[in-house]
Amino acid sequence: MLSRRLMVLTFVVLGIHPLYGRDKTDIVYFVNGDVIHCEIKGLARGKLTVKSIGFGTINIEWDKIAHIESENPYQFELQSGIRYLGAVAPGEESGKIEVQTLAGTNRLDQARIVSIEPVEESFFERLEGSIDIGYDFTVASSATSWSLNAETTYLGENYDTKIAFDSLYKTQEGAEPVNRQHFDITYSRHFRGRWFSVGLGQIQKNDNQALELRGLLGAGIGRRLVQTSRTTFSLLGGTAFSNEKFTDTDFIQNVEIFGGVLFDTFRFNSPEIQITASALFLPNVLDAGRVRIQAEAKLRLELFKDLFWQLSFYESFDSDPPSALSNRNDFGVTTSFGWSF
Repeated sequence: MLSRRLMVLTFVVLGIHPLYGRDKTDIVYFVNGDVIHCEIKGLARGKLTVKSIGFGTINIEWDKIAHIESENPYQFELQSGIRYLGAVAPGEESGKIEVQTLAGTNRLDQARIVSIEPVEESFFERLEGSIDIGYDFTVASSATSWSLNAETTYLGENYDTKIAFDSLYKTQEGAEPVNRQHFDITYSRHFRGRWFSVGLGQIQKNDNQALELRGLLGAGIGRRLVQTSRTTFSLLGGTAFSNEKFTDTDFIQNVEIFGGVLFDTFRFNSPEIQITASALFLPNVLDAGRVRIQAEAKLRLELFKDLFWQLSFYESFDSDPPSALSNRNDFGVTTSFGWSF
């Protein structure tokens, strides 16, 4: 953070434009020859978000842009994981962006840029997330199901923090209600070469597995093996400590080694589609032979701007649960409607 503040101060001293209320002095040149004067808000998932007086806030596909110009400082991240902090110098070569940093001018291949973030945005401008709600009712069995999913991510300098909450509540005539609650917080710090460190925190409850409460803290490292403007694929591993209580047991402390995969891909063509998937494998060090698996996958289909329909799958597996009342496997599918921001 100190390096960023130093960079910001230097930009001010050099007369490079404002951090407190950015002017709409950025210029976007399209491949077809069109030009728009606007305020560049950032690049994510292959789309450049800009704000102009005439059009409001719009998203432009990155490959439709020839080049951009801006006197405001931005952070640029390449597919390799290398990041540059600077303003964008004027240039006429299509597909190239010249970034003025303290060390000099760097000519970047536009196709290799996966994200652009304005420097010193407000806290709320660095948040992105979504919330969705689902409801199902089956007349024949008088079964009702409610689901709620919410997540938000704070994008900082070389790090991000994600908080997610998943809730599922089922009732059926003649049966006990089923309650499934998952709360997760993940902190990732990014380094050169697409490496990152990760910290995990989880709180879980699952009636199907007779799990009254599980708390988990873990830390490890990972690497993004694939990183493009549309797709990321990562591997991670580390160690976790958990404390869990089942319906018929006292609290049990565990040490687990975890390994995981993360996948995210996005399609621009209407309708926009996003697919995310993750899986975490947790062999138990203190209870040899016991392995837990946590997995989920989501298919999100955009209906209107920021409104979507979502199909979600979840899986929770325990090869040797301590409780005699616990099911080894709990999985399900939910549908929901939601809003992203």
